[in-house]
Amino acid sequence: MRKLVRATLLLMCGILGGALLHAQSVSHHSTNLKVYVEPLNGSNADLDRSIRSRLIDDFVRHGIFVVESEESADAILTGSALTQSTFGTSIGRRPNMRIRGSMRLFNSKGVALWAEDVSSDRYVLSQSSSFVSNVTKRVAKALTEEESRKSSNPAVQEVKRPD
Repeated sequence: MRKLVRATLLLMCGILGGALLHAQSVSHHSTNLKVYVEPLNGSNADLDRSIRSRLIDDFVRHGIFVVESEESADAILTGSALTQSTFGTSIGRRPNMRIRGSMRLFNSKGVALWAEDVSSDRYVLSQSSSFVSNVTKRVAKALTEEESRKSSNPAVQEVKRPD
């Protein structure tokens, strides 16, 4: 019985430690570009509102400017998110939930800066926090690349993609 308690405590410490390391791994990104986060259009309205709100909070916390209207934005984040559950089939296996989303970042002219299917990490305490963190990292990288591209080539004209 003691071995089981010790093993459980070690497992919980490992999971908690991994989640804390993951939360600390997102560094502070600073960009002058302003982002509008569109309401997500997944199948679960509550999840969509929660993810959008958490994305905005995470962007602000990491130095990404967020605006309340598309007109004043340099980039627009769109996408959808859904939860996927797997159920344990053998004794002792727990159900596992992950959040997956198809996310896109467009500049104000409609040119795609970034598009990717993003998912939460496995074995974290909060799937939504993991998903938001993963999106934030990728958006910050895309914004930094766009900003450096603009500053190194200001004379380059962007072509709007055909609809």
